[in-house]
Amino acid sequence: MLEAKNINFSYGKKQILDDVSIKLAEHQITTLIGPNGSGKSTLFKLLTRSQKADSGQVLLADKDIWQYPARDFAKEVAIVHQKNDLYDDLTVEELIKMGRLPYVGLTKEIDNQDEIIKQVIEYLELEPVKNKLVSQLSGGQQQRVWLGLALAQQPRYLFLDEPTTYLDLHFQMRFLTLLKNLNQTTKLTICMILHDLNQALHYSDQVVLLSQGKIKSQGLPEEVITEANVKESFDINCRIIETEDGKFFQQL
Repeated sequence: MLEAKNINFSYGKKQILDDVSIKLAEHQITTLIGPNGSGKSTLFKLLTRSQKADSGQVLLADKDIWQYPARDFAKEVAIVHQKNDLYDDLTVEELIKMGRLPYVGLTKEIDNQDEIIKQVIEYLELEPVKNKLVSQLSGGQQQRVWLGLALAQQPRYLFLDEPTTYLDLHFQMRFLTLLKNLNQTTKLTICMILHDLNQALHYSDQVVLLSQGKIKSQGLPEEVITEANVKESFDINCRIIETEDGKFFQQL
C-alpha cells in the first residue's frame, strides 16, 4: 500500500500542505481535485518522491519511500507528467524501451525486454508508428507513448499529472477510457490529477478534494463532488444532475 501520514510542506513561510494523510485504494483509480493552490500538485510530487515533505512520511509497503534505492522505487512507481518535451528525437519504440532501465544490469539486460516492449506497443495500438519520431506524432499519440514508457516499467502504481490538459475533447475521452480499461484488466493502482469535475465523476473509483492545503473530502466520486463541496472549495455555484448514465456537474 502507498500512503501519506501527517505530511506537511511549506514554501518559505507559506504552508502548502497541512497535516495531510491519504491511503491510495489498491487496484483502483484515485483522482486528486481542487482549486489552484489547493496543494494537489504538491501532494502528487510528495507521493512520487519528486519532493520531500517537511514532516510526516510517505510509505510504500510500510517503508519510507526515501529508503528505497531509486531503481527499486522506479519498479514500483511510474509517472506520466503533464507535458513532456524531452527525447523528442527518439522513436516511439526507443522511448518506450527506456522504461526498462530499472531492470538493466551493469553489463547486460536481465529480463525479456523485447517481449515486454512488444506487448506495451500492441496494447496501446502504437504498432503503426513505432518507428516514427515522437516529435512527429499527434498530441494523443504522444500521450500514449509516454504512458507506454511508464507501463514498460511494470509498476504497481501509476501516477498521471493532469494527463488530459493538452488533448482535445476526443482524445481526452479516449485516453481516460484507456486508463479505465487498463485499471480493470491489470488491477494497476492509478492516481491522477484532473481539473474537469465531470471526468473525475465518471473515471474515478475514489476522489480526494483538497482545499487550502487540507483534505476537504475523500471517498466515492458522488460523495465528494457535491454542490456544497464545489461551492465551498471552488466558489462556484453548480448543480449535480442525475441521468441514466450517472451524475453530471453543471456550472450555473
